[in-house]
Amino acid sequence: MTDTSAATAPTTPPDESRSLFDKLGAALPVGLTALATVFAGMSTGALQQAMYWKSQAAQDQAKAANQWSFGGFKRDRALVMEATAAMLHAASGYEIPAFTPEDSTSKSGGGKASEDSTKKQAVEWLKGKGPPRVSLPKIANEHINELIKAIDSRQPEQEILRLAARVKKEDMNQAIDDAEKAYEQFDKEWDPVIKATKAIVEKAAREAGKAKGKDETAATRAKALQAAGFDLEERRYRAESRLTFGVGFLYDARVRVSSAESDKHRGKSQNLFLSMLAAQIGATIASLAMARKQRGPLWVLASLAGLLAIGYGGYVFLGGL
Repeated sequence: MTDTSAATAPTTPPDESRSLFDKLGAALPVGLTALATVFAGMSTGALQQAMYWKSQAAQDQAKAANQWSFGGFKRDRALVMEATAAMLHAASGYEIPAFTPEDSTSKSGGGKASEDSTKKQAVEWLKGKGPPRVSLPKIANEHINELIKAIDSRQPEQEILRLAARVKKEDMNQAIDDAEKAYEQFDKEWDPVIKATKAIVEKAAREAGKAKGKDETAATRAKALQAAGFDLEERRYRAESRLTFGVGFLYDARVRVSSAESDKHRGKSQNLFLSMLAAQIGATIASLAMARKQRGPLWVLASLAGLLAIGYGGYVFLGGL
């Protein structure tokens, strides 16, 4: 008797008989899921970059506020110096300060040339010829100049951010570094001259104290020199306040550059997130199509789960929770 069970048993078609389209269709859900995972990671990374640059903008805003506060303090000091100088001018009878040969030479009369030059410069500054007018280095980058001009003219924020997006971060950092180095250099150049002027004024005040009640000329000269010293301080503080305000405006410009960079990464994160959603939807559709083709019961449950997710997500999106 012949066994026919082997002949009548269903046989599974070999894998080689499946078409290339069927093979790609089977791999499609896996590929789309992997692609969605990549897009999700890139979206998260871009969002972290946006948060980083927003925090940088906040730090630069604090630095700009510090510079403006410091500049305002210097401007207040200039007003105090101006008021004090006015009172001393009145007390001296508006006497023009007189200088002795010792004021512009070293004690030994043959000191270092640099020391004598500093003292001569101090006398010139006390006469009203200093400190020299200074300014921060000119910025050659036209994009930075356009941005600062837009901020100064109070253009709409969107327009300012559009201009800020054209500024390279390296160029903005270089402009701030150059400005702060120039400020530091001015301070170093002025410091010995300012100290020399104070020494001249203090010397005249000591001489007036020794001759108190005996020589009114010495007292008048001391007051006139003190008034000239306060005039010099008023000019110095005003010059430094302008430099400080200039550095503050550069930091404020970098706030916009960092904000524009943050907005760029935030937009990239949103687009990558949408790409991830598209890949996830594609993977879901492909999986349901395969399940439906196999006539398995799980595709019905998957469809119900998808509808439930869409409904709940829409409810949350519309403000239900």
